Amino acid sequence: MDLRPVTDPLRGFLYVAGGWACVGLALVGAVLPIVPTTPFLLLASWCFYRGSPRIHAWLHRSRLFGPMLDDWHHYHALRGGMKRRALTAVAVVVALSLLVNALPGWLRWVLFALVAAGLWTIWSLPTIPDDAPRAPRTLSD
Repeated sequence: MDLRPVTDPLRGFLYVAGGWACVGLALVGAVLPIVPTTPFLLLASWCFYRGSPRIHAWLHRSRLFGPMLDDWHHYHALRGGMKRRALTAVAVVVALSLLVNALPGWLRWVLFALVAAGLWTIWSLPTIPDDAPRAPRTLSD
């Protein structure tokens, strides 16, 4: 598989458009606990790398997303505090949603199964301690 940036303008545009869509989904995931943030950020980083090295560098330098991407790039893991916040937010929001909404019983079980799969995915990711040294910047400022 060729992992270099593309030179074809149309393919570059498609990669950049996909990257921005993933950033949008990551932002939604930062607010709605059912949508994951990290996988969309990683996919956005890859899309931007293929389509626009300039936007890729911007994403990695951002204060909001850069440290998480650097940790993943260096450690292939998430910080413990981030995992705890994600797991807690998902559990609380879904529990409140199930209590407030009048969903049919079968749909509650489907939602519960999907959320359980998402929680298991987050739980099973490798964890680094919160006090571990910050990952070196993957892209220099």
